[in-house]
Formats: sequence, structure tokens, C-alpha cells
Amino acid sequence: MIHVKFGHEQPPKKWLEKAKRVSDRLDAATSKGERDRIIDNNSELWGELKDWLLKFSCGKCWFSEAKDTFSHWDVEHFRPKKSAKELDGREREGYWWLAFDWRNYRICGNVGNRKKGTFFPLHSDCKPANCQARHLLQDEIFVLLDPTREGDPDLISFDERGMAKAMPGIGEWPRLRVEMSIKRFKLNGHEALREARQKVWEKCRKWIDQAREALQASPPTATSQERQRQAFEEIQSLLEPHEPFTAVVRECLNASGFRWAQRIANSTRSRCNLELVTES
Repeated sequence: MIHVKFGHEQPPKKWLEKAKRVSDRLDAATSKGERDRIIDNNSELWGELKDWLLKFSCGKCWFSEAKDTFSHWDVEHFRPKKSAKELDGREREGYWWLAFDWRNYRICGNVGNRKKGTFFPLHSDCKPANCQARHLLQDEIFVLLDPTREGDPDLISFDERGMAKAMPGIGEWPRLRVEMSIKRFKLNGHEALREARQKVWEKCRKWIDQAREALQASPPTATSQERQRQAFEEIQSLLEPHEPFTAVVRECLNASGFRWAQRIANSTRSRCNLELVTES
């Protein structure tokens, strides 16, 4: 999962104007059927933002960090627009007033988006927002991890098999959030995705082993120094913001137990948001 920061960026002015006109029509609608028709008849609007949203993740899925192993990209409504499903299967009113609010959009591979559907449970002690109490959005305690929320992507870990899992040492509630997110976004249920993460882990481990051998060479030689340089360079390349599964690479580096590898993992962070948003 990628932490996506919008900063002060906003979609193009013309798009915002179109979205406001449609949202005003939604507010004026007098029935759910009428609102659903307005949403369906203007569904191309959120698709128009796909390329703009992809700039924030260097063309990667915000949930899986895949580039081409999670099917094509959907513009996903984080809070579902027509109805929302709880953990026990009960349905409640959807967040229809956010259907054309770009801040509710996320880039998700089609595989994960189809599995998630209208699933959007809240903590049992939490009162859901509704059209008459929209201010409650800020107080909602939702189950699913959100790529745009600081700290949420850091709750997911990975192992050498390419399996996503909860970060060790977290509490019961964050663990539930991770487990439900892995299930509902199919982060372990799509074999091609797991295999791709496993291959990245294996590639990273190969370069870690080469660097370790070179660093332990005694006495050092020109060859060992060159092999160390090559290994460090290759590891850094796996962490470039346009590369898939950089979170897997960091986990592999941290799991190695070598301080130098952990330092690389913790000092190299994605520059995608800064670089691409500045260019746009």
C-alpha cells in the first residue's frame, strides 16, 4: 500500500466545475432512485481523473503497489456511493454526496475493487455520517486501511513468500483493519500478485547477500568493492518510486538484520508525490 499525499493539489478547474454541477443536482434530488440515476448517468466523470490520480503513485495501484499484475486500474470510491455494507452484512445508506468528490477517489486494481464492492464497515461504537449529518465524516472510525491516511500503509508487512500480513506488535483493532483490508482488496487472494511480490523479495535478497559477502571480504579487493557498489546500486534501484512493491523491498531489507540494509530501507522514501505533482 502506498501513502498518497495530495498536498495542495486539486483536479483541473473545469473538472471541479462539472463535478459541482452534478453534486448540486444530487443534493436537489428527492429520492434514492433519482440520485442513483444521476450517479450512473455521470459515471464517466471520475474516470476522467484516472490519469491525474495515477500521477500521485507513479502509475501504481494505491492498495497493492502493483503496476501490471492487478488488472487494469479503476477509480475507486473509498466510501461507497449508493450503499455501504457492515461487517455483519447489514447495509446502510451510501455516501452519495461524495460520488463526485475527488477526495473520496482512490486508484485500485480491478481485482481488488471488485472484491471490495460496497464493503465499508465502521467500528461498532461509531455513528456513521449521513446526508443530514455530513460533519460526522471526520469522526468515523472505519475498518479498511486508507492509502491517503498517514500511518495506515505502515500497518501492513510482507514475508518472503510474498504474503501480506499485519505488522508485528500492533493491537487488536489495527490488526483487524489489516486483515479485513487484505481480504477485501484481495491482496493475498490473487496469485499473480503474490508471486510478483515474492520475486521482488528474492531479487532484493540476492543483492543483500552479494553486498554482505563484499562487505565481509578480508582483505578487501577492487573486485569486492565493485560488487558492493553494484549491490547497493541495484537495491536502490528497487526502491525507485516508479518501481512496484517498494514496501516489499523495505520489508526484506529490514528483515535481513543488517544495520546497513535497515538504514537503506528507512532512509529511502518515495519521491513520487513531489516529483510528479510538481511536473503536472
